Amino acid sequence: MHPDAIVAAQFPDMPNEQRLDLLIEAINAAIGADGTLVMPAFSYSFTKGEAFDVRNTPSAVGLVTERFRTQPGVRRTADPIFSFACRGPRASELCAIPASECFGGESVFAAFHRWNARIVNLGCSMTQGGTFVHYVETAHGVNYRYKKIFSGTVISADSEAREGSVVYNVRDLARRSDADLRRLQKRLADEGKLRTAEVGRARIIAANACDLFDTAWKMLDEDPVSLIAEGVHA
Repeated sequence: MHPDAIVAAQFPDMPNEQRLDLLIEAINAAIGADGTLVMPAFSYSFTKGEAFDVRNTPSAVGLVTERFRTQPGVRRTADPIFSFACRGPRASELCAIPASECFGGESVFAAFHRWNARIVNLGCSMTQGGTFVHYVETAHGVNYRYKKIFSGTVISADSEAREGSVVYNVRDLARRSDADLRRLQKRLADEGKLRTAEVGRARIIAANACDLFDTAWKMLDEDPVSLIAEGVHA
């Protein structure tokens, strides 16, 4: 789930922490005890030469994800750039995945694909919360991204420090390679593969990982720049 704190802002007047906790509680209630809640806890400081501390490096992708990351029973995956906070029956399995390539065939994103996970954007568009698409792009071999190795210090959940490296399929900054997933979102909706619901002034959009992967793959077959700004024609 990619959540935006704007959803929690709709709650009655109360401290922000309480609003965030109520939102996470409502999400957990909807998922149920048999489901595993996973939120991005991405932190890009490792790309700038800073150590990645599994327990203490904050999430750089929003108030909700950081609040969830610090809650009791939440574990964090090991990727020093694209980590996830997770709680539920499959959290241990996710956290056991080695951090070798951010969007590779053995990554957490690949696990989402194998499990056909439900990918949900809460209060944000698919472009804002479409990181799974980078896994599709990597598998497809798009020419506007290239693999780059980042190395540094990783501090485990057990407070053990070690030197580690991870391969990140970065985008070509000389091109208009920033994600634009409006066409993907429309295609999924047109094909009946996208579910939506209103939550006050915000919206939930959700798709299964396999539908998202297959649709994005077909679009790349049809137009190699269909998922980035370069492919938007005036």
